[in-house]
Amino acid sequence: MNKIKLRKSGTFYNVYDDDCYILYFFFHYQIKKQKIGFPKSALAKVLNKLEENKIDYEIIGDLEEGKQFKKLNRYLKYVRLGKEKYNQDLKYQNIMEKLEQADDFKLEKILKQIEDLLDE
Repeated sequence: MNKIKLRKSGTFYNVYDDDCYILYFFFHYQIKKQKIGFPKSALAKVLNKLEENKIDYEIIGDLEEGKQFKKLNRYLKYVRLGKEKYNQDLKYQNIMEKLEQADDFKLEKILKQIEDLLDE
């Protein structure tokens, strides 16, 4: 069954692996070693977003229970969208780092090419 597993750890909740991409997609939480953590104070916001988008979830280590949307579960859709967004953002960061290191001549040449592409 595809559902986000939110694991309580002290005053934080953690998600792992593919579940990270869903929270990245909605909240841009930073992924570190295939893990995202967020404070207990953000739990209601996270759960509201998951329910609003009909994504099954399970809370582990807490008294709250998960919510299931049976045939309407959109977990896989948001894993895919989250991975796409994450990879796009990584490419953007990589390009920005390279631009910051470029000399003025190369930077001017790159900017001209970008302008030409955008004007097409």
